[in-house]
Amino acid sequence: MGRVKHPGPGFLPFGLAIVLISLSLILIFTRWGKAKTPTPFWPYRTWLRPLLGVAILIFYALLIQRLGFIITTFAFLLIWMGVIERLRWRTIISISVGTTAVLYLIFVLFLEVPLPLGILRW
Repeated sequence: MGRVKHPGPGFLPFGLAIVLISLSLILIFTRWGKAKTPTPFWPYRTWLRPLLGVAILIFYALLIQRLGFIITTFAFLLIWMGVIERLRWRTIISISVGTTAVLYLIFVLFLEVPLPLGILRW
């Protein structure tokens, strides 16, 4: 785990565990004894959007090698903001184009990380 001046690989997880335990105890003791009416964990059909989000992420992971980073990321952002966030189409398209371009520039030019080109190989 190391020391404060020379932290080891377990220092950050240990520190985060201490913070989470502390916050959990504070939450437990502040809510102790306060009676509340029970509410369902997932009210009517609110589980649908998280399920769609997981499905979109799975499809993104499955398609990124075949279609490539640019096409898959652009499509992912279009679908995510259209289905999950429900934004206007002008906003969706501008954010999708901008985010895809910025991410591509960061990974390819600055970090020199090879991204899958998929069907865009030339």
